[in-house]
Amino acid sequence: MGQLMKRNIGNILLDGGFILHQDLHCALEEQKHSKELLGQVLIKQGVIKEEDFRVPLLIQEHLGSFDSAVKLAAGERQLLGTLLVNSGRITNEQLDYVVAEQKRSGEKLGETLKRLGMLTGQQLSALLQFQSNQDSKSVSPLRLGELLVATGQITRDQLEDALHRQTTSNKNIGDILIEAGYVHQSGIEYGVRLQKMLLKSTLAAIICLGVNATEPSAHAGTGEMCSFSTQLQSSPMREQYISRLATESTTLLAYNTSTENEVLSDVSDGFSFSSFVTGEKSDSFSQGGSVDSFSRDCLTCHDGGHASDVKIDYRNNPGSKSTKYGRAKDHPIGMDYNNYSAMDPQNYKPVAAFNSKMTFVDGKVGCLTCHNPLKPEKTHLVMSDQGSALCLSCHIK
Repeated sequence: MGQLMKRNIGNILLDGGFILHQDLHCALEEQKHSKELLGQVLIKQGVIKEEDFRVPLLIQEHLGSFDSAVKLAAGERQLLGTLLVNSGRITNEQLDYVVAEQKRSGEKLGETLKRLGMLTGQQLSALLQFQSNQDSKSVSPLRLGELLVATGQITRDQLEDALHRQTTSNKNIGDILIEAGYVHQSGIEYGVRLQKMLLKSTLAAIICLGVNATEPSAHAGTGEMCSFSTQLQSSPMREQYISRLATESTTLLAYNTSTENEVLSDVSDGFSFSSFVTGEKSDSFSQGGSVDSFSRDCLTCHDGGHASDVKIDYRNNPGSKSTKYGRAKDHPIGMDYNNYSAMDPQNYKPVAAFNSKMTFVDGKVGCLTCHNPLKPEKTHLVMSDQGSALCLSCHIK
């Protein structure tokens, strides 16, 4: 569990819910021109307050290895399943499935999670260490008192006084600070909210460290299958992913888990085409919202530090005649394809003319439009791009 590359601040902010993907995209675009630090741009744009931005910086240096990340644990001890849900690794529904499978098999929860391909051994070990450290009294920048000092809610002297009082009291630090008149209840609630967000960032980083440690060549240009795709090859997790794909997205195709033959999802082709072609459009032909959850699955680790670098180019302005997409950049996502094809039929094909393997989440272009993590081949393309066949599924030229 040696030292790895430091997690970038953009990912920490995204993981904790401090900012949205489109906020980061806009800030990075502005940063190209202003040459300012990312934090300065986000603060100037009003996306995040200066005092709030300082807090994630407290943990950034700790998120380069398992050993330092697990020591950030603070707050009440949480169950392993709760930690996984808070990390964004699994949903509550998936946790219910795992618990039912655990009861059936008689295994420990961690062993069930490993068998189902939801955690690697190193990820499980790190999460258990993190869970154990939540009971300790070790110094951590995620401690409520430290967060209150960092955000200017209280002074260092006030915290030291409160900690001294706590040695002869069974009360928590928040109640002691309020009773001493050092902070109001609203200040404590603010600190607790920040603590939960940073815990989420830390847990997400631990999960990604596990991907990197288990598959060291996944981002080194060797073409080997990434850990996420490897885990999707196991039948239970694969079936859950397909079920989620069919129910949470406007999906044209799913894949049979045993034969790889294409099978219709819960959404039929006819219904999907109708939704795209006749679906309602906003007056501005623009639909906001953040990057879809399936693309976030990919981008969680594809940040250049833990897997190959994929830069977010969130775009959804079909009426704009801005600079064309350059081949040197990663393909933009977030585009409402129906709106684009309606506004520019000379360059975009209608969905009814598509190869049926194309997948759009909520009608938008995302990672799954061109890549299918269920496929083990290099880059996981949904179809061959020989002769630009994949590109020409959407583009006329």
